[in-house]
Amino acid sequence: MKNHTRLSLLIFFLVAGVLSACSSADPEVGSSSQTSAASQPGASGPLLWNILPQFPPRDQVISRRLLGLNDLTMVDANTAWIVGTDGGIGYTTNAGLDWVLQNTGTAVNLTSVSFVDATQGWVVGTAGTLLHTTDSGTTWNQLEGIKGVFSLDGIDFVSATTGWTVSDTGGVYMSSDSGVSWTKQESNTKQDLIDIVMLDDGQNGWAVGWSGTIIHTADAGATWTEQNSGVAEVLNGVWFIDANIGAIAGSEGTILHTADGGVTWTQQTSNTTADLIGIFFFDAQNGWAVGSKNTIMNTTDGGATWAQQKTTTASDAIRAVVFTSLDSGLSAGSGGHIWKWGTKLEE
Repeated sequence: MKNHTRLSLLIFFLVAGVLSACSSADPEVGSSSQTSAASQPGASGPLLWNILPQFPPRDQVISRRLLGLNDLTMVDANTAWIVGTDGGIGYTTNAGLDWVLQNTGTAVNLTSVSFVDATQGWVVGTAGTLLHTTDSGTTWNQLEGIKGVFSLDGIDFVSATTGWTVSDTGGVYMSSDSGVSWTKQESNTKQDLIDIVMLDDGQNGWAVGWSGTIIHTADAGATWTEQNSGVAEVLNGVWFIDANIGAIAGSEGTILHTADGGVTWTQQTSNTTADLIGIFFFDAQNGWAVGSKNTIMNTTDGGATWAQQKTTTASDAIRAVVFTSLDSGLSAGSGGHIWKWGTKLEE
């Protein structure tokens, strides 16, 4: 399964189209302040979205510019990575309160990140870029990569050796040697693929992309078959909590839900027209979808109803969201903005 919060999910069970692959440079560093969001009750006060200092920190800024943040992953409640423009990767060990800018040796737009534990992870980006670390990102090694594609837009490893990535040319690629080499699988689509999720069994997976494209495998990618989404919008993010229950986020407020592994997809009422980019479900009931116009949508009933959670900091788009528990999560987007869900942080 996509390894955003892999450890917690084992207990319980991404910009539209080109924007996902080509996020633009962001404004110069501005002041950061704490802002709040529509809240739920917590153990020691209401839960809300706290804005964290923009990334990178002032003493680590690349060419006086902030990074557009494209993806986010967490392996436990404290340990997370973010990836973005200018080859930027950020690392935290205290649940996002402090971030370190890691040295990647590249300046390309990094689009997606996958970690299988606290030390071993992979990142993909434009120009077929593939990075790998075995030491939590202290060193990032550039792999040979995949030629003939403009951008690799999604990656998901299910073990230290086995993973998949998707490209803007409709390609699906599998590695069984930790990313050293990749085999192209027959995806049966030419549409730009933007995101991929594989279950921990290494057999079941889904990829989504342009023109309402959904493809599914039940045999580790030996065969991929198209599923009927019923929509024509760009589908930017996909999430499954098991082989049956999954959700997809797309442009123009599109949220799709399935309870039968994608045999049938139902469009839910999202109550937003924003382009939704990332989606995450903690369990079958509690989920979040994020996107343009500072949008964070939340459901507590499996998507039967969606409500917006407030963020007041200006950001063109929130692109990724991850939770490790119902009262602890992170989201990230353009302008180097990162938000932390929880009780109000001290000023």
